[in-house]
Amino acid sequence: MAFIGFGQIDINIIPLILGSIFCILNRILNSYKGTKLFDNVILTNIFISLGDMLIILPYIIYKIKAKFEKNNKSIYKKRKSDVDKIKYIYTGSITKVKGKAKFVFLIGIIFFANYYMFIYTIKVKSNTWIMYIVFTSLFYYLIFKSKLFIHHYLSIGSILVFGIVIDLVVGNLQTDIKDELLKITLSIIRVILLSLDYTLIKYTIEKKYVSPYVLGMFNGLINLVLFGICAVFEYYFFDSKPYSDYFNNFNTKELLVILGLIGTQLGLYTTLFFIDKNQTPCHIFIVFVFGQFGIVFYNFEFGSNSAVIIICLILILFFSLVFNEIIELRFCKLAYNTKKNIAERAEFDVDDASIINDNMERSESLTEMPDFSLDKN
Repeated sequence: MAFIGFGQIDINIIPLILGSIFCILNRILNSYKGTKLFDNVILTNIFISLGDMLIILPYIIYKIKAKFEKNNKSIYKKRKSDVDKIKYIYTGSITKVKGKAKFVFLIGIIFFANYYMFIYTIKVKSNTWIMYIVFTSLFYYLIFKSKLFIHHYLSIGSILVFGIVIDLVVGNLQTDIKDELLKITLSIIRVILLSLDYTLIKYTIEKKYVSPYVLGMFNGLINLVLFGICAVFEYYFFDSKPYSDYFNNFNTKELLVILGLIGTQLGLYTTLFFIDKNQTPCHIFIVFVFGQFGIVFYNFEFGSNSAVIIICLILILFFSLVFNEIIELRFCKLAYNTKKNIAERAEFDVDDASIINDNMERSESLTEMPDFSLDKN
């Protein structure tokens, strides 16, 4: 018997793979030093928010297509069943749920706070992002009552250990504690807000029946407006030089960077919403790990430290897959309480119960049969 195997893998793995690819590209682009855009974090967030807003495009295409097919009755009758199967769009009376606007606004504000705090924590080098798996598990338990089992605790502990090992080997943790203690605290708070936000996104989609497209668009719009206001205040009341320097030296290279940022952000943002909707906010951690690989390989310098970092990241990725039950550890009953095995046991118990019921019914019917044997006397 193999000690390691695959867990429950289905079509939902596709957004996870695409999200990981977009995250790698996005992180590599954000590490690019040949642009002045990333020197202005507020301006960068404006373009990121614009990319987030474009998630509405698939929704608009769907609505136009559905309207066209409804007007053309022959096509509508033929394709109606296919239209009804689209699971990311909610229409009809089901949308009449109280409180959905409050959740949409709350998610947008938390996203803004998270992005804005990044401005003050950008110098923090420690791997505070690994705390996402801890806080997301906590929020997911509190809101969705999802229990943690031994393979979850093992994975969380291993991820934290390997993340700390990276920081100690590179020296990030020592330096940040000495020079950036307040910023480390803010960075952890930022991770907490991100964990809460993606858990609320899943709750709003599932319980308030808000389309991921619409929710994502409003989230981008809220952030675009708020960062636009911040840019205006900074330009007129604090320091206009970063904006004037950037736009006075604007060229084709800067345009390509903006288009690349918007494109990769749109792809990443869209896939994260689908991962959150179809799986759990904890699965998003896998995408973040791949993004970290992008940063490491872009800034790769051969040395003993690099080998330790890569090995630890591979182990973090491995245990993130174990936590989300894509990989199973089939020893010491570590895989006993995975969703796949719980479902298999439930199905087995149902089959056993049906067999027992069938046998009981047969025995009862035999007991109740009249005796038609001949009397020898």
